[in-house]
Amino acid sequence: MRGYDDFGKVLDAVKDSEIIVGIPSRNSAHTIGYVLKNVDVGLRKYLSDKNSFIVVCDGLSNDGTVEVVNVFKKYLKTPLAIIPNTKSRGKGGAVKTILEVAGESSALEALVLVDSDLRSIVPEWIPLLSSVTEGYGLAVPYYRRHKYDGTITNFVARPLTTMAYGLDINQPIGGDFGLDRELVRILSNSELWSKIPWTMLFGVDILITHTALAYGLSVCEVDLGVKIHEPKDPATSLKGMFIEVLGTIFELLIEYSELWSKHEVCEISFPKRIEKFKIPHMSPWEIVVSKEKAYNEFIKGLAENKSFLETYLSKETLTLLYSEETKSKGVTSKLWATIVYEFFKHYLNLKGEKEEALKSLFSIWQGRLYNYYIITWNMDDKEAFKEADKQIKDFIELRRLFTKVFA
Repeated sequence: MRGYDDFGKVLDAVKDSEIIVGIPSRNSAHTIGYVLKNVDVGLRKYLSDKNSFIVVCDGLSNDGTVEVVNVFKKYLKTPLAIIPNTKSRGKGGAVKTILEVAGESSALEALVLVDSDLRSIVPEWIPLLSSVTEGYGLAVPYYRRHKYDGTITNFVARPLTTMAYGLDINQPIGGDFGLDRELVRILSNSELWSKIPWTMLFGVDILITHTALAYGLSVCEVDLGVKIHEPKDPATSLKGMFIEVLGTIFELLIEYSELWSKHEVCEISFPKRIEKFKIPHMSPWEIVVSKEKAYNEFIKGLAENKSFLETYLSKETLTLLYSEETKSKGVTSKLWATIVYEFFKHYLNLKGEKEEALKSLFSIWQGRLYNYYIITWNMDDKEAFKEADKQIKDFIELRRLFTKVFA
């Protein structure tokens, strides 16, 4: 593992750091230099009175990422180290390593996490995500996105998080966060890393958000403008991420059940929105999706997963799911919320087969996306997101049923 800094020396170097910026990376040679430059400028321009440090935790890249970081190390004003992610093949292992590094600082005020594939980051993101120094436990991002970006967020992570905690966080798995010292401590010492394997992968973002909410930490939302990163068609590129995120959410709802299911949610609340800076205007990149691929995945899944679905779903829900109307128009918002609830109820009693169960749910999610696509195809982004927001209401209406499974 050539090109990486000595881990012990990095732990010693951050001991007096007040602001640490952590960047999980893997094969990001084409974008990480841009990210590093903006992070460095943000720290020097807006947080020059703080001792700052940048830590890149790299997933053993083979595309030159390590070499790019080491070149930038010579020219940036902020101290920078690059260490390997040897804990997992995914992002979660890198974040856990960064948390361990940040926990070594006795002066830590904020840990900022940003992705390495960002094409729209500007220096102002860093002081915005550092807003946890103003009395918050977690700063989450608010982005302007294309209507077909963030589909796991809109139909899985956001509605389930709002259902459980009553706080409508726009981007609970946004990837770019600010954590205060207390949340760093809690996460560093958490047993959930070993209990929920998906947290070492794409489940890490929702682990951060749900842990902050479960422990009653104050959450703020920071306006970062547009997020432009590597675009993906949900029908072809997101199966692994869907399984890891939803699986982690199900496990977190179980682990933290005493901290959310015993409380009433009378109305939905929203985090305080922080807009300190005018972020330069950018238009979101268009996400090109295939209605046909989503539809075909849905219909194929109905046939292949029928035995799973007959086990997990009620007869009434099965009838709706296999109706000619659903087969032609896809899964409606209400039907999707009902299916997720019924899956969750049976998931509680599963010992094995968890991943297989989640795989069968992926094809139904494609049916949900197909329904959303045909409704919003000719809508602008604003109108489409109003349609997506209906998903939250349908999950909230089932909250009492979600809580009853723990009674």
